[in-house]
Amino acid sequence: MKKTPKELAAEINKLVPGAVRMGSDPAFEMTVLPTGVLPIDYLLRGGLPRGRMVEIYGDFSTLKTYVALRAIAYTQQHSGTAALVDTEHAFDAEWATACGVQVENLIVQHPPNGETAIDSAELLLRSGLDLLVFDSVAATLPKSEQETKISEKTPQPARLAALMSLALRKLTAANQGGTAILWINQTRMQVGVSFGNPETVPGGKALPFYASWRLSLRKAGRVTADSSVYDGSKMKAVKEVRRQTIRAFTEKSKLDRPYKEAYFDFDLTTNGIDEVAFMVNLGVEQGVITKNGAMWSLKGYPAVRGIENFRTTVDTLKLSGMLNLNGAEWVSPTMDTQSSPASAGEQLAPSSPAATVKRRRLKRSAPGSTPTQAQGE
Repeated sequence: MKKTPKELAAEINKLVPGAVRMGSDPAFEMTVLPTGVLPIDYLLRGGLPRGRMVEIYGDFSTLKTYVALRAIAYTQQHSGTAALVDTEHAFDAEWATACGVQVENLIVQHPPNGETAIDSAELLLRSGLDLLVFDSVAATLPKSEQETKISEKTPQPARLAALMSLALRKLTAANQGGTAILWINQTRMQVGVSFGNPETVPGGKALPFYASWRLSLRKAGRVTADSSVYDGSKMKAVKEVRRQTIRAFTEKSKLDRPYKEAYFDFDLTTNGIDEVAFMVNLGVEQGVITKNGAMWSLKGYPAVRGIENFRTTVDTLKLSGMLNLNGAEWVSPTMDTQSSPASAGEQLAPSSPAATVKRRRLKRSAPGSTPTQAQGE
């Protein structure tokens, strides 16, 4: 008789112990490590997936390093261990502390070259690290380039791409303990491209294939306010930038449908994401929040006059745990009474010292209906 899959797996494991597992094995259950940045956790369906790689790339001043530091801070707050491979040599302890990082518990490496960075990262992965951040791919220096003087000869091209291809194979094999790996990358413009998108990222094609998520961050606008400066002779009226709007877009996903986007504001006066504004905008998109003239209303709650008063209501409910983003849906007690008060990007009580949370996939329902948990999830 034809053998069942379990019988075949048992035979193989007798010859090579632990060689194969069934697809229902708990080891394949996806858990995530929240970043603590609500819009990013919303797009990543809870946070950085353990045992996998995530690439975040974009132009300068698009909050790439900020997201990384917040993810480190969240991991440390929940008794996790984190390491930063700082190939840009731009780590600032004061700014990291302002983002919530416990710098005395953070492993920071300033590698002289890319090969040294990868070798040390491999050791960190085998030690059971919770979060590993590379900042950035573009600044990683191959040893062949380090040992070559620019005045003597030009290094062989595509050295960084070759290094990344080898590094990703090694790090994937070494990551058996469920470490979340976050790669920060920059954007470049391809010279001579007249048609299509001239934008590209350094490091070749290997990382886009290995990454389970690819997230691009782009500048999408600014909010200014009237201010004044003294130019040496008189006061001069100027426009001061108070907020920076960021567009986050999922270019690739192995864990959910790609091509989702979110807009959110970074408040330069408080140095933080305006999470309440993001939740309100998302609630309007999903039909949970309605606006009638100056009146704002949330399902199950009385209408409130004025956006500022409504923001206060949403913020109070959010802080009390009565209102949250669960997975990728806007959830209130009237929509899903079975939901946990924990939400992506908020302070979650970890199920283990590693500060992981289980992903809840929610089926897309018809407008106005209650999201239901997917079967078998």
